[in-house]
Amino acid sequence: MKKKLRVIIITLVVLLAGTGAFLWKMNNMSKEIEEKEQALLKEERDLQEEQKGKVLDQIKEVDIIPLHLSGSEKNVVTTDFSSVEEIYSVPKSASVEENLTAIKKNKAFSTEDALWAYNPYGTNRSSMYVYFETKGNCYVRYTISVRDASISDFTRTAYAKNAGKVTKEHEYQLVGLVPGQTNYIHLKLFNQNDELSETKTFSIDIPASPAGVPTRLASKKGVSKKTISNGLFTVFQEGRKSGKTSQTAILLYDNSGVLRGEIPTNHYIGRNMEQIYDTLTYATSPNQLVQINSLGQVTKAIAINGYDQEGEFVYDGYGNVYAIATAKQKGASPRSKVLQVELETGKVSQVLDMEDVLKSVYRKSVQQAKKKSVNWIDLNSIQVTGTNKLLLSSRKLSSVFHVSNVGSLLPKLNYIIADKKIYGSYKNLQKKVLAKASEEGESEPTSTPAIRNILKKPVVPDPFMSQYGQEAIGYKKRSAEGQYDLTMFSNNVGTGAKANGNSYYLSFRVDETTNTYQLKIKNKVEGNQKDGNYILDGDQYIYCHSDAKSFKEADTTGRLIREYATQTRPYRVCKKDFKDFWFR
Repeated sequence: MKKKLRVIIITLVVLLAGTGAFLWKMNNMSKEIEEKEQALLKEERDLQEEQKGKVLDQIKEVDIIPLHLSGSEKNVVTTDFSSVEEIYSVPKSASVEENLTAIKKNKAFSTEDALWAYNPYGTNRSSMYVYFETKGNCYVRYTISVRDASISDFTRTAYAKNAGKVTKEHEYQLVGLVPGQTNYIHLKLFNQNDELSETKTFSIDIPASPAGVPTRLASKKGVSKKTISNGLFTVFQEGRKSGKTSQTAILLYDNSGVLRGEIPTNHYIGRNMEQIYDTLTYATSPNQLVQINSLGQVTKAIAINGYDQEGEFVYDGYGNVYAIATAKQKGASPRSKVLQVELETGKVSQVLDMEDVLKSVYRKSVQQAKKKSVNWIDLNSIQVTGTNKLLLSSRKLSSVFHVSNVGSLLPKLNYIIADKKIYGSYKNLQKKVLAKASEEGESEPTSTPAIRNILKKPVVPDPFMSQYGQEAIGYKKRSAEGQYDLTMFSNNVGTGAKANGNSYYLSFRVDETTNTYQLKIKNKVEGNQKDGNYILDGDQYIYCHSDAKSFKEADTTGRLIREYATQTRPYRVCKKDFKDFWFR
């Protein structure tokens, strides 16, 4: 019996020791993985102060393979476009793809002798297309470096569409080249065990920006100790004037304020860019929405006829885009219509007219304007809350409308989020305004002023001031039935606004079961009269201060992390990591 007990005890000790060793090893492995991930994140933050030298410092001149866009040594495919309209021609884009495919079929391309094309589809002036094959499965991590010591290196892992983590066939659009500079493209190939198997470095002179935008923005660090988030600032701003026209583009800046992407538009400034499945969707003009794939090819260009859409749109998750628009009709109010764009078929239809929904206000506004077109609604932001349900921001009316049955003959205005005093002379609309709830959950009294006077009840103070002249609304559904969070940037301008020189980021908790909304967050920022946005992006806030020609990133307490100055007025700024599109 003692012998059996001894065996059991020894076995248990061995098992415990083995388990401890296993757990210790797993813990070490976990730490190593975490440290590696943090190192990669740090490398992709694009901050000069975090980088130890430049990649170029470690490369011998003799090992650099030169690429040439022109001349007798030309070894890069180039494409000529007569205009921005031609860039966004689907047949033209398809012909470029056919040309590249034909070249690939006629020759085997390796890393050293790869097929290179400068911005072949015309949709990103800071990019290079590359194609090559490898004997073994691997993935590509690349760094863009320039001789300018003030410009940080740009490093990303290229995303191989439909290839998983590793592949033998490599085809990418390498984004991040600096305009007007000699760019050095350093490719590092890793096998499936993350072991470095090959490196190659190429050099190429990239043309200066035709839009005349600065290669690097002036920036300054803030007092926050929070680390800046990874990604590229996507900037929608006015272009450089050239005679009566201006060169316009959607601009991508890294955390050091270096221009890493320039997506041309047709003398047009949009407000939004959506990553929808395997495409980027954005407006190139008032009359066109396009989709491009990760290589830059234009896969779809949808004409908007009879309307000017405003570049402010939202995807519903089911193949449709809802866009704010102005009808090309005499007397039509600007930015008062909503269009539905079916991405698969390209069909465009008007599904909502806010002039009809707000008839009582509309009739009085028309009478005041003596039947002339007047911008009295000014829709400027849109969100989808469900099937045929929309939230619409009206800047002029300082209101957010919730409308259902969108696309039917009888759309329904469910409620309005605004200060009730805005609708003082419109009793039918005032009834639609949601009541405000305080932190304790108490809502505004619903008794009439006459009853209050008779009963001599004290006047209950307004729990909070609603938005005025708001921009860029956001919607996030909550787990509780009928609840969602509504965020926005309140410029705090217009009739009834508090003239204190400040603007605000506001977050409301809307409860459709009790017909109330409650103020949850109110962040004060520098005053802004028009445009701009202030959005929560992960653990940081992005603020586009249009009036000051700047944008910034701040922590959740409002402390500045970093600020950037633009030369022209930005209308909207967001931050995108472009994961599973350009980068892995």
